[in-house]
This record gives sequence, structure tokens and C-alpha cells, in this order.
Amino acid sequence: MVTEGAIDLAASCVGVVRPKARLTLGDALAAGDRIVLLASSGLHANGVSLTRKLAERLPQGLATRLPDGQLYGEALLVPTALYPPVTEALFAAGIVPHYAANVTGHGWRKLMRHPGAFTYRLHTLPPVPPVLRFVQAQAGLDDREAYGTFNMGAGFALYVPPEQAEAVVRISRAQGVDAWIAGAVEAGPKRVVIEPLGLEYGAGDLHVRA
Repeated sequence: MVTEGAIDLAASCVGVVRPKARLTLGDALAAGDRIVLLASSGLHANGVSLTRKLAERLPQGLATRLPDGQLYGEALLVPTALYPPVTEALFAAGIVPHYAANVTGHGWRKLMRHPGAFTYRLHTLPPVPPVLRFVQAQAGLDDREAYGTFNMGAGFALYVPPEQAEAVVRISRAQGVDAWIAGAVEAGPKRVVIEPLGLEYGAGDLHVRA
């Protein structure tokens, strides 16, 4: 928030990356890199406004029981998964990803946030958290809307050379975060292709600042 004579920065942080070799800026991203998806813990920051509106329509509101027995309101408040333990462990193992993307705000469209012209082809989908599957069903969202809005089980994406992908999965799981080699980066137009669902998002579907 900015007002006359004052700037209020909420939920912000400033840090220093040492050594600079740890920086993942995307300069090294290349066709052939593998896309490793790290599991989300639930809603994270995706589509919160929609989940609130849905609660207003449900007869029992936030006290609605999900199919797994959890209360809807409780499921929405599950803490967001944090991934620094994974990235720290990767650096300790000598792995610096070529690129990284948080899957939030624009769902899986965020997988093409890198400014370069690449196609991101996905062949493996993580399990969808019950609360997100519930929201999709209750809000009447098709897969295109759901995966273009919510994380749908993938909270973070790491782009690494193919020879490092299995090690990234192993290291992530050792830190308690499930992970999958979910796809690959290809030369081609800027787009995300989710093959198991027959979905494609083009460059025009992503409207975020670089």
C-alpha cells in the first residue's frame, strides 16, 4: 500500500544470495531440460476469492465436510508448502536449477513465465488435493479453468538438465516434499501442453509482469 509520505510493504522480505553461483535466473534454460514438479499442500494462494464465494453458496459454508472427512474451512487453512529446504538441499548436492517457477496465481499457466519462447510439455500429473478437487466440482470448473487457476497439486516447478532430474526428485522427497519428473522443455512457441488432459495454454493466456 502506498499513501502520501509512507509505503507499507506487507509480506515482503529482502535477502542476499551467496555465492552468486546459487542464483537461478533462467539464463541457462534450454530445450531438453526436464520439468520437476513439487507437491503442493493444498490451496496455497491460488483462487482464494473463488473459494470464499463458494463457501457463501454451500449450505454449511466453511463447515462443509469434504469427501475425505476434513472440514472445508480447515482444508483452506492448511499452511502453504515452503520449498527452501529443497532448494538448500539441491545446492548442497551441487545442483542449481536452470529455472524455477511458483505455481500460484495463474495455475499451470505459470509454467511458461520464463520470457523465452519454449514449449513446456507435461506428461505426468500429481495427485490433486481433495480440497481443490472439491472446489473444482462445486464451482463447475472444467479442467482448463481449474488448471489455469489452481495449483492442482503442484506448488513449485524446477527446470533441470535431464541427467539431474532423478536426483532432484530423490532429494526433494528426502526433504518431505513429493516430486515428479512431469515433463520437458522443447523448442517451439511459448505454450504449456498438458497431454493427459488434452489442454494447451498459449502465450496470450498468461498476463503477468515479467
